Amino acid sequence: MAVRLGYDAALLGRVCERFAQRVMQCLRRQVRRERGLPSVRSLAAGVLIVVQRFKSDLSLFVHLHALVTDGCYLAHTDGEPEFLRVESLGEPTLLRVLSGLHEDLGDDELDELDIDDGVAACLALGATRAVRPAAPAARVAPMTVSAHGMQLHAATGVDGRDRRRLERVCRYLLRPAFAEDAVVALADGDVRVHFKRPTRAGATSTTMSRQSFLARLCALVPPPGFHMVRYYGVLAARHALRPAIVPQRELEPAPKQLAMFLPSGELERAATSLAAIGEQCRERTPSTISWARLLARVFSVDITRCARCGGPMRVVAAVTDAREIAVLLHGARGPPVPSPPGQLSLLP
Repeated sequence: MAVRLGYDAALLGRVCERFAQRVMQCLRRQVRRERGLPSVRSLAAGVLIVVQRFKSDLSLFVHLHALVTDGCYLAHTDGEPEFLRVESLGEPTLLRVLSGLHEDLGDDELDELDIDDGVAACLALGATRAVRPAAPAARVAPMTVSAHGMQLHAATGVDGRDRRRLERVCRYLLRPAFAEDAVVALADGDVRVHFKRPTRAGATSTTMSRQSFLARLCALVPPPGFHMVRYYGVLAARHALRPAIVPQRELEPAPKQLAMFLPSGELERAATSLAAIGEQCRERTPSTISWARLLARVFSVDITRCARCGGPMRVVAAVTDAREIAVLLHGARGPPVPSPPGQLSLLP
């Protein structure tokens, strides 16, 4: 099933959606019972799901990490929503989540999964493992339940006012498959991957061939169209309560400038229109990152700085003609024009 979730976008989306709905359903019912509310219609919770595809040994293992609100928001018609925290949340609630998810997905008919031959070869090569000692029986952690072939762990809690710890949790959810210093190339050609913490069997690293290492990396790359971060409930983009819950970006204050004269008549109307245009420009935020920033972020090359003097550079012109490019770069004539298709050049 882990391989299936790694390459079946429809199944993965259905699992994420049904899991989020079951979690929010249990939270809303729990808040209604604790607060004595007549209905759950005015209650809304939020779930952030991050799909991870890797294990500590870089093998393909699709699992979900979820950041869930520990309560629900109560919508008011005449004011901001009120947050109602869940006072008691036990393992029976987690079992109901898994049971409901099993009911939602148990009767689904799965079609035959069509995987590319190269991807299938990478999966087969990356699945080879070294013989490891048997791990001792693990102690069941609190707020951890297992049912219907699934496991749910909900023992980690973060106070929303502790922004630094919340950021650490979010960074953990979005972390890459391995750290740069955790992979070491050995002298015999193999690759050793160090674990973040020892396993239950006491292993701190695993060794594999370079072919197996590259095959596992290829298997960890999600196919096109796979959304690795998903938002549900009040955290969704189109939820009515999202603008009142999610912190908004603070706009930069307008630059202060002393008036040179008192506006009147046409000058006053012109000043008002210019002020309105300035406000619109300040509120407009870029939706994409420029190529200069992408190059500086990926390759540490800042093309906006001169390599000789270090001063700032600006765009002078955009040249797309091959002859003009050759003249600017080499000061010579452009490259030869290829012959039309279907004609052969006669050699003397």
